[in-house]
Formats: sequence, C-alpha cells, structure tokens
Amino acid sequence: MAWLDTELDRLLAPDYLEGLHQRSLEDVRAMRAECQEAETAVSYLRRMAQGRLDLVHACLDHHGDEGGALESLVERLPSIIGSGPPRPQGYGRLPSQMSPDLDKDDLTEELDAVLDAEHTATLTTMSEAELRSVGEQLTAIEQRISDQRRTLHERIDKLQAEIVSRYKAGEASVDGLLA
Repeated sequence: MAWLDTELDRLLAPDYLEGLHQRSLEDVRAMRAECQEAETAVSYLRRMAQGRLDLVHACLDHHGDEGGALESLVERLPSIIGSGPPRPQGYGRLPSQMSPDLDKDDLTEELDAVLDAEHTATLTTMSEAELRSVGEQLTAIEQRISDQRRTLHERIDKLQAEIVSRYKAGEASVDGLLA
C-alpha cells in the first residue's frame, strides 16, 4: 500500500489544488487523472472493507446459535454480501474500472492485518468480544477510506469544473482535443 499512501499524502495535501487557474489545461487533466486513479484504488479498498464487515456482522447476528457454523456462513454468503448493513450516504458514482491496476496484496495489507482470508474461516469460532473488536477495527479503516474517497471526489469535481470553465471561457476548444 506504499504507492497509495504516498499518492494520498500528495493528492490530499492542502496545497494540491493551489494555483489551479495558472496551470495548463494538460496539467489540470493530468491532476484529474491521478485523482481518479487513486479514487479507483480507494474505492476497491472500501468495497473490500465493507465485505469483511458484512461477514463479521453476520457472525455476530448468529453468534451462539446453529446458524453460526462455518457451513451455514458459507451457505448464507450470497445474501450476506448482498444485504449487509446500511451504507453511509455517498456520491454513488460508478467507478470507471472496478479494481485498480495494482498489486492487490499491497493494497489490502492493512485490511489483511485485521482479517485476512485465512482468518475469515475462523470468524465462526471467535468470541463475541473478538468479533466486535475485529468489526471496530474494520469500521475505523472503512471510515478513514470513505473520508479519503469523499475528498478525492471533491478534488475531481473541482478539477473537472476548472476544465469546463476553460471551455466555457474559450480558453480551451474541442479542436485542441482533436489535434
């Protein structure tokens, strides 16, 4: 996740958009593209965190009953992933690509430290306290990722607005795109 952490530090820095009006149109487009690339990675991570949270919540819902066995969890998996807890209001944008063109293991390193594929199979044997702890850790990660994603969307919107304003003002033309 080193690439993403470094990119997010740069893209989310308070001064990233400074001097936007003085930058060339190509620079503004490049900035928008790099924000979109980071947003794709952040959205992927958010979906991964939410899926793991859905599993933890399903185990908490059935903790201590017959529905808490691993076999039952596997049988319920389609409905667990499909329903999950309500999501916070968001931009609801469909990403241009569903997963980033990056090594997924690097991206999911932080999530895997809390709940990796191997330990997912042990969810049904965890105590309620352990499940709640894992859920709290995943919730914190998902909230941070959601905040980063929201900020990236705000940046993308500002960059897009700058591009549009240049076309409206005549500073850029469609002919320039075709050249």
